[in-house]
Amino acid sequence: MSEIQRIHPPRRPISRRAMLRGMAGMGAAAAFGPTLAACSSGATPSPSPAASPSVAPSAAASQEPTPVPSPESELYVYNWTEYIGEDTISKFEDQYGIKVTYDFFDSAETMTAKISTGNSGYDVTFPTSTYIKGYVEQGFIQPLDLSLIPNKVNLAPEWQDPEYDPGNQHSMPYMWWTTGVAYDTAQIEEELTSWKALWDPRWSGKMAMLDDVRETFGAALIRLGYSVNTTSDTELDEALKLLQDQKPLLRTYTTDDIGVLSSGDVWVMHAWGADVYQVQEERDTVVYYIPEEGGVRGSDTMVLLANAKHPIAAHAFINFMLDAEVAAANTNYIGYMGPNEAAKQFIDPAILDDPTVNPDKALVAKLQEILDLGADEAKYTDRWTKLRSGA
Repeated sequence: MSEIQRIHPPRRPISRRAMLRGMAGMGAAAAFGPTLAACSSGATPSPSPAASPSVAPSAAASQEPTPVPSPESELYVYNWTEYIGEDTISKFEDQYGIKVTYDFFDSAETMTAKISTGNSGYDVTFPTSTYIKGYVEQGFIQPLDLSLIPNKVNLAPEWQDPEYDPGNQHSMPYMWWTTGVAYDTAQIEEELTSWKALWDPRWSGKMAMLDDVRETFGAALIRLGYSVNTTSDTELDEALKLLQDQKPLLRTYTTDDIGVLSSGDVWVMHAWGADVYQVQEERDTVVYYIPEEGGVRGSDTMVLLANAKHPIAAHAFINFMLDAEVAAANTNYIGYMGPNEAAKQFIDPAILDDPTVNPDKALVAKLQEILDLGADEAKYTDRWTKLRSGA
């Protein structure tokens, strides 16, 4: 088998998805509790020179940055827990003199329910990209003033005009991940390269799929050569049949890919790459690959809520998060790869060199992003119910 280089930093915090598993038994009240409400002077500063783009020398803008209005003296941010650099908030406060209240949510559903009231009190939140279209249509978020986010130039080209939000009109990308296949080389000595491995009867009872309707149908659709966003009933029926054939071979459907892979109960499974990166610290025989047929790319974003009371401070925060060094510090702490091209010079080589979290461009080009399909989502959920119920 070809050898995959894996170098790991000495410390890795809990991942966003691992947090969700740990939070499963907690009530909403605990999830809403602030994890940080650090105090600062509260004075409204004059525009900071740091509001101009912080980029790698080769990416520096040639023109003077747009003057930045003075931000409000406070800001309310709502994010996944452990999904930001260790001192990112305090650095932002020190730079801008803005008091930040930083709360966390335990699931996308919790966050959506909170912001849908229109009076959540938050200014910025971090939805997965698939939610952007729906949030815009429902009026949950407002357009960004891109003149206040000059650090947008730091984004890699493919992130400056994403399909889910053309031109980044309503969101800025934050972190991204891939979905592919993980397996234990201590149990499977041959090199696996295809989605077909998850249908191989030789590993019956030792395989698992993610308990996620769009991700699981995405795997089947990619194997069949179709788009992960197809709305064709014929193609979806083919994918359902493929998943029905697979189901008797599986040990489980799970969102706990870290736990399942770490336990050794499963030898090969559908998995999120950033989670496998964590598993490798405990079980270095586990490897991850994006199948030759292609895989899924997912991402989280930063958005400005519709009724934000501190919009200028919110823009300053989003721009700050796109600063090259700040973005790198976030990646180095949480272990997820960001879309910030200028940040790469500051990212830990252990992350840059690990294909689990930073696949090369040839592989990235084969990835598909799951999109919001509106009413057509029912085509997936109806078939998912049929698959899981055995009807």
